[in-house]
Amino acid sequence: MDWVLVFDVLLLVVLLMIGVPVPICFATAVLLLFIVGDFGSASFLVSAGFSQASSVILLAIPLYIIAGNIMSHGGIANRLVDFAESFVGRFRGGLGIVVVLTTAVFGAISGMASSAVAAIGTTLIPRMVEKGYDRGYAATLVSCSAVLALLIPPSASMILYGWVSGTSITAAFLAPVVPAILLITLFCILNWFMTRYMPVHTEEALPAEAWLADIGKKGRRASLGLMMPVIILGCIYGGITTPTEAAAIAVVYAVPVSILVYREMGWKGLYEQLWRSGQITGVLLMLVFFASMLARMLTMQSVPQMLLSGFTAISDNPVILLLLVNAFLLLVGMLMDDASGILLATPLLMPVINELGIDPVQFAAIIATNLGMGLITPPTAPILYLGALTGKTPLSTMLKPTMVFLLLAYLPVVLLTTFLPALSLTLPRFLLAG
Repeated sequence: MDWVLVFDVLLLVVLLMIGVPVPICFATAVLLLFIVGDFGSASFLVSAGFSQASSVILLAIPLYIIAGNIMSHGGIANRLVDFAESFVGRFRGGLGIVVVLTTAVFGAISGMASSAVAAIGTTLIPRMVEKGYDRGYAATLVSCSAVLALLIPPSASMILYGWVSGTSITAAFLAPVVPAILLITLFCILNWFMTRYMPVHTEEALPAEAWLADIGKKGRRASLGLMMPVIILGCIYGGITTPTEAAAIAVVYAVPVSILVYREMGWKGLYEQLWRSGQITGVLLMLVFFASMLARMLTMQSVPQMLLSGFTAISDNPVILLLLVNAFLLLVGMLMDDASGILLATPLLMPVINELGIDPVQFAAIIATNLGMGLITPPTAPILYLGALTGKTPLSTMLKPTMVFLLLAYLPVVLLTTFLPALSLTLPRFLLAG
């Protein structure tokens, strides 16, 4: 059976690399294992997939997708961009900082890195090019910042992780926050250095009084949009609602703001966004269904134990084992999106994590940072390809700045998150004490 498992995994990887839709890749892997292996009645596996896909916890993900789509087409995202630009847009490289901040915030609320690239990239990449930024660099900055959607709550990826691992979703939300802040800071610093020799046009500085007035004006325009994450996170961490209920509140809040207050989206536009969100949700549920079945089949074949044995055969040093876990997650992130990676990697790696004595809450931050890094790591890098498409630039123009962000920002944060538990555990323990 071992050779079948190896062939099945290789088939899954090949199908993902040649661009076959992800749910079909997992369905093919499930079908092959079922035909060759001895798993008894198919009804057992199908019921296992349905029980996972019908979880109430997962209802939060489509709700956040709906809220994010409404935000991007209802004027909320543009107002957030204008507000951020009023703070730092007049400094050299300031528009780059605006990209990092607004893409991270929007990605967090929408719950998906791809949504952030599509929504913010279409607005800010042309604006950056107009201001003198290199187009490849602009697309890179948006793509790398969008991956922060995995780390900043409310994150769809952390909902999936908490559901798969049995970890508190509220704690999983908080675990990657400090690593995200470190990444944002490093991105902003690197942006300043990397734009020094670009012919970037910067607006003249305003007098302090005029500057504060501009911030106040744009802050008022964006206030309803800024209240959205405050309401969501306040309800969750104030113990008022569950993450799923907070997601429903986000939708109920976004609809009247976009249609009745900002009036940048009509009822027809709302229907289009609901339809689009339904398509994304349908694909996601198919993925959850087949990925859950595959994870169950691999577990029945003792693959997690094989993985643990393989790692410990290389070394019993905890540092080496953690590096192997990181390498495995990076590889998974390079091959598939964050949702697929979490659904597959979490059940496989939990025995390794338990053996190493790693807190599951810390592992939430480890898996999020590693999968995020994989999404922008060549040669596959699905988010980079989306950024290149959105920015209308060849991928080759994005490789050099991407490597700078990977080596000088992402890699250090991944290692710090892995080997400094306090980085990811302090905030959950402080806010959730008692």
